[in-house]
Amino acid sequence: MLNVSSPSPIYDDENSNADIDGSNKKNTSMANTNDPSARPTLNNVNVSNQNYSNVENNLKFTYEFKIILLGSISVGKTSILSRYTANEFREDYKCTIKSDFKVKPINVNNNTQAKLTIWDTCGDEKFRAITRQYYKEAQGILLVYDITNKESFDNIDKWIEDIKNSAPANCVIFLVGNKSDLADKRAVSFQEGKNKSEECGLLFNEVSAKNGDNILLIFGNISEAIIEQFEKSRSERSTINPNLKNLEDIKMNEQLENKKERKCC
Repeated sequence: MLNVSSPSPIYDDENSNADIDGSNKKNTSMANTNDPSARPTLNNVNVSNQNYSNVENNLKFTYEFKIILLGSISVGKTSILSRYTANEFREDYKCTIKSDFKVKPINVNNNTQAKLTIWDTCGDEKFRAITRQYYKEAQGILLVYDITNKESFDNIDKWIEDIKNSAPANCVIFLVGNKSDLADKRAVSFQEGKNKSEECGLLFNEVSAKNGDNILLIFGNISEAIIEQFEKSRSERSTINPNLKNLEDIKMNEQLENKKERKCC
């Protein structure tokens, strides 16, 4: 269920084009989602947590999203989160125990402000029961595998089954192949990842947390997809049931819909 507040102007006319996620107005159109040549990077972008706190004080968000990072151990979930929220990368990240989260604003298509709460989860099988607790009320999932590790890709079906059983039915899932900078060690082709995403009806792209390729793009794409799905769902429910006159009615109706079984591959 989306946490939605009433849309309101955030900037005056002079600053109406301000870019709160520091992406230099890079195009986050869904048309770029499966284009391996579209590789926005974070090399010269300042997206520190300090900047976030300053921005947050001056913003009213139209949407608030909960996004979780899932995938096998050591696929780079923490690296993706760190690169996106703090523009940092380390070679010596330790395995995440249980979970961690970061909060970051994003300007979707330069006209919609949203706040992302992004949860990093442990991929270790022994913590899987704990990880499932974080699926609740998630609007988006980044399902990550390592392109140099075939086993992490083969585990995707198990993760999708978990999502199907534990996450909201309308949750947007984005399949992400990390470590695209290690092309010489590739064990999973781009086409294999794309085929899997099409088979299961997921968004897809490859990224590199190390050099920043496509990191901005995937968070922009998943935010855009969540907004599109919510607005479409709200419009359809209002048309089908004219008694749903406000957002609270729609939210309650969504809770009932979320209990229905997810359809997937």
